[in-house]
Amino acid sequence: MTKRLFFTFAIIFMAAAAVNAQTYQTAFGAKFYVGNGSVGGINIRHSTQANTALEGSLLFFNGGGVGIEGLYEYQGPINGAPGLQYVVGGGGMLGFGGGRYDNGVAFALRLTGGIDYKFPDVPINISLAFDPFFYIAPQTGSYLPLGIGLRYVIK
Repeated sequence: MTKRLFFTFAIIFMAAAAVNAQTYQTAFGAKFYVGNGSVGGINIRHSTQANTALEGSLLFFNGGGVGIEGLYEYQGPINGAPGLQYVVGGGGMLGFGGGRYDNGVAFALRLTGGIDYKFPDVPINISLAFDPFFYIAPQTGSYLPLGIGLRYVIK
């Protein structure tokens, strides 16, 4: 009985600590990639656990194409800076229409690494990251932009 009670309190304590480790759960807004071309779009980021998040974007390319992107990210707090987290992760991007490959379909592997900040007492989140695209189909190539996100925190 004592062991069961101890484990129950331990699980509740760990769950409460995990909730406090993330600064927000879901944010919706825009993300822009600055570098060798113009890409930007609608973005959502959702923390799935204390140290992981999923991020998705509907992208609009400079040449008239559109794309969808999905990233799995690991996040953690930066000591001494409340609301500031580091983010690293990866995923993929599927592009359609004009732009990089002349009205075809393109697939790119994606990496990300940077920082994410939630303003205290205001439902605003910003991010800044190095976000390379590594195109693998129909041709190979790379695009090495800086990603800038501005999101409204839903919860």
